Amino acid sequence: MPAQDEIIVWLRAAFARRAEIAAPDIDLDAPFADFGLPSRELVGLSGELQDWLGRRIPPTVFWDHPTIRTLSTHLVSARRL
Repeated sequence: MPAQDEIIVWLRAAFARRAEIAAPDIDLDAPFADFGLPSRELVGLSGELQDWLGRRIPPTVFWDHPTIRTLSTHLVSARRL
């Protein structure tokens, strides 16, 4: 399982590509809704995240944990359960 900083880098890059924003400009505490991506993009992104992490990720993960910081924290803490 990747470390939290690796998850943050992956998420920033994924949102940067989709929202056409430079990765360093993505605020870790900005709600995902601020990126203006349709829900189908987020569902697709949850599948990519699942593939990358090698574990089941529900398609609602971006709504349940609405920022890069909260999502990465959740993903790291969930692996310890």
